Amino acid sequence: MKNYAFKWLTQRITASILIPLTFWFIYSAISLSKMTYSEIEIFFQSYVNAFLFFVMMQSMLLHSKLGLQTIIEDYVTSKKTAKFIKVSINYLVYFIMILITVNLVRMVF
Repeated sequence: MKNYAFKWLTQRITASILIPLTFWFIYSAISLSKMTYSEIEIFFQSYVNAFLFFVMMQSMLLHSKLGLQTIIEDYVTSKKTAKFIKVSINYLVYFIMILITVNLVRMVF
């Protein structure tokens, strides 16, 4: 992905999505720390909480992927190494995104 303007815009959008979701997550994490396992299951079975968690995790993964790719482009001089690291990050991030999606769908439905 060589379109730096698109990367920059995507990072700004994901950052603006993450700001309010971080406050929601901190509040939820404090609440979750006092809950039992069955109460935590009920918490994530709520469509609103599951959706907010899903959006937060997907945005966070995309935002971090773009940031890591930028760091690699700026500081790794070997093209072979840079390409390997970028491909590894892509596969790892997409695998985690799929894993989160599958687990949330299983929990909600």
